[in-house]
Amino acid sequence: MRCTLLGTGDVTGVPAPFRDLDDAGAAARRRRPGLLVETDAATLLFDVPPDFHEGVRDRGVRSLDATFVTHWHHDHVGGIDDLSLAARADVVADELYRTPTAAEHFHREKPYLDGRFDEHDLAHGDPVTVGDATVTPIPVRHDRPAFDTLAFRIETDDAAVVYAPDFRTWCPDMPGGDRYRDADLAILEATSVVAPHLLDDLAPHEDPVADAAAHRTVLVHLNEGLLARNTATIAADVADQGYELGTDFETFEV
Repeated sequence: MRCTLLGTGDVTGVPAPFRDLDDAGAAARRRRPGLLVETDAATLLFDVPPDFHEGVRDRGVRSLDATFVTHWHHDHVGGIDDLSLAARADVVADELYRTPTAAEHFHREKPYLDGRFDEHDLAHGDPVTVGDATVTPIPVRHDRPAFDTLAFRIETDDAAVVYAPDFRTWCPDMPGGDRYRDADLAILEATSVVAPHLLDDLAPHEDPVADAAAHRTVLVHLNEGLLARNTATIAADVADQGYELGTDFETFEV
C-alpha cells in the first residue's frame, strides 16, 4: 500500500493568505489535508481539499476508484467541484462515500452538483470494500453533532493505515470507535502533540496520538505561523516524542 500526503496544513494552508513562507517560519508550503492511497487493485482519495489535484498530478495518478470524506469542512472538501468535473468526464469513478450529515451540507451548499456522484452513506464501524482495500469509518470528536466527523482505517491483507487528519480525540464507546489502534502507519492531526493548550476540551490525561499506538506515526494539519514556531523546531520536538512531521506529497510504503 502506498500512501501519499496531498496536504499537511490547516484550514488556511501555509502560508496563510497575504503571507509568505518566511512570515510563517515554514520550510515549505503546506496545502490543506488529503490522502491518496494506492493498493494493488484500488486507488482511493480521502478528502478532497482545494489543492488535491496538485498532489495527484505529482504522483502521476490518472484515475480514482472511490473518494471518502471525513467531514464537510472547506479544507477537506473545497476541491469537490474539480472532482465532479473529472467524474462527469469519466476520468475518475463517481463513487463518493460520506456520512448523512456531510450529505446534508453537500446538497445544501452545492445544489448544482446534485446527481454528479454515486453517493453512499457511511456508518460507524461498517467496512466498505473497494478492490483489495477495506475501509472502516471511525467516529472521532470534532465539531459534533453538526458534523459527524470520521477517521478511516484502510486495510489490505498485509497492511493497516489509520487516517485522522482533523480530530481532538477518539470516541471508543461509539460503534467502530476503537478501530484506531495498532496500525502499521497512523497519519494524525498534530495539535494534541504540538499545542495541546489549543484543545480546551481535551482532558489532561488524554493523549490520543500515543493511544493510537501505531508502529509509525506521521503528524499533519498544522500551521507554523499559528504556532509561532518554525518547522525545524516543531520537527525536533515531534521527533523527541517518537513521531514524524509530515510534508506535502510525501509517500509512505506500508
